[in-house]
Amino acid sequence: MSSAEVKHPDLTIAFLIAVSIFGLVLSTFFVLFPFPLEDDFAFRNLIVGSAFSMVCILGMFAALFPGHDSTIFKFRKSKAPKKRRIAIHETTYRAHHPICENYSTHILSIGKMKFCATCSGLLLGAAFVLVSTSLYFFVDLRLAEPVVLVWLGVAGVTLGFAQSALPNLSNGLTRFVASILFVVGTFLMLVSVDEAAKSISVDLFFVALSILWILTKIGLSQRDHQRTCSHCSKDTCRYKKTQRQVRVLE
Repeated sequence: MSSAEVKHPDLTIAFLIAVSIFGLVLSTFFVLFPFPLEDDFAFRNLIVGSAFSMVCILGMFAALFPGHDSTIFKFRKSKAPKKRRIAIHETTYRAHHPICENYSTHILSIGKMKFCATCSGLLLGAAFVLVSTSLYFFVDLRLAEPVVLVWLGVAGVTLGFAQSALPNLSNGLTRFVASILFVVGTFLMLVSVDEAAKSISVDLFFVALSILWILTKIGLSQRDHQRTCSHCSKDTCRYKKTQRQVRVLE
């Protein structure tokens, strides 16, 4: 991997992190120092609840079907025959990670089954939040005070980012729990903002911000994967052999 290929993703990640932190601070400010933005839009709950539910559903879909070659920074697809690419991946991936000890901390083992810890956490968290979103926006379930919710949300989102930014301190269980708390934290922040501002424009701004946070977490995870493989010194690495085979087939 050339320095130019590494530099571009790092600059993108730095931008995403900066904007995400700004959004986190701004959302907290909305709750701690609420402006008189309350509106009487009749379908506010329906629109905001539906929009955030769609984000959850798309997140669950992405967690269930993470593309081996997909990345938000590199859109080039392999031109090798689909069946050949699938056969290669089936023999060199476990829980959509390369079969390599460097990725052992990325995998959550339950009995004989192997799961991607991060994807599993995001999936479970999104499923829980999808139900919670329906109860809050469509059944009018009330939670704690906005100030309490926003600090819990900040803690969850921050932990999710910190785990992705400091992968060497993580194991499969840590990644799994941090991913759940990341999604739940995002929901708690939405609820706190909704309770404090009661404005459809602020709510929809936050829904868009939550998408940015998800992209940032995905980007941090992908950067971790790129660095893990680019720094690997093993000549017998099956992942590298697979990459060479795919290039030949292209």
